[in-house]
Amino acid sequence: MDFADLQPIELHHTPLGTRNQLPVQHRRQLDWAKLARLIADNADVMMQVEAGLAEDWLNTHGTIWDDQHGYHRYPNDNRDFDDTVFWGASTWATPSIVVTFHDERTRAFACFRPGNDPDFHYLGTLGEA
Repeated sequence: MDFADLQPIELHHTPLGTRNQLPVQHRRQLDWAKLARLIADNADVMMQVEAGLAEDWLNTHGTIWDDQHGYHRYPNDNRDFDDTVFWGASTWATPSIVVTFHDERTRAFACFRPGNDPDFHYLGTLGEA
């Protein structure tokens, strides 16, 4: 999978949160299969991948993968807090990823499919996705 296959997206911040304030507009969840293919095909040029909701990025993102540890095993788990807390589904926002490249540039992309599963689906260790 190439980055040209993904739709670039702008990130925003919703300062007061949106829980129970917006009507259901859609049901979207992070597309783990697409994310796994992207990482497998481009791990040599990426330093880190974060996931979250584009419309409320600051409150919903966390690191999913990096070139030092591979996939983060326990996101959203307070037993081994590693700064990884993210939202993987939404009825109003767009599940997205931010890729940090080795030259420290970052790019944000929409990365979703229909669904409402917010859970992290562990994809394996570096090189096994």
